[in-house]
Amino acid sequence: MKSLVAILLLACTVYGSPVLETPEVASARAAHNAAHATARALNALPPAASPIYLEQAVQDTPEVWAARAEHYKAYATAAAANGVVASLPSLQPYYFQAIPDTPEVWEAKQAHFRAHAAARG
Repeated sequence: MKSLVAILLLACTVYGSPVLETPEVASARAAHNAAHATARALNALPPAASPIYLEQAVQDTPEVWAARAEHYKAYATAAAANGVVASLPSLQPYYFQAIPDTPEVWEAKQAHFRAHAAARG
């Protein structure tokens, strides 16, 4: 019985007529493929960066810093009283400042990205 089902399925697959799409389905498929093409085109180029890129962590106010220090001290005291070694983050401010590109470097990068996009088609 299983072989008969397999043979019938194979025969339907090989000799079956192609499924015709209705005009609505064909239109929806075309719109879907166009949306994919648009998305590919938009993602071809990286977003244009500003010539000067600076990122800096948000700084705590003195009141927030003092409250955090007090909290860490209380936490460490409670942890030590319970025999736990407290591993707390540093209270030192974290600074991240990227080195900005000069206008010439920024233009060269943009030309490079455009060349890659043109090569991809």
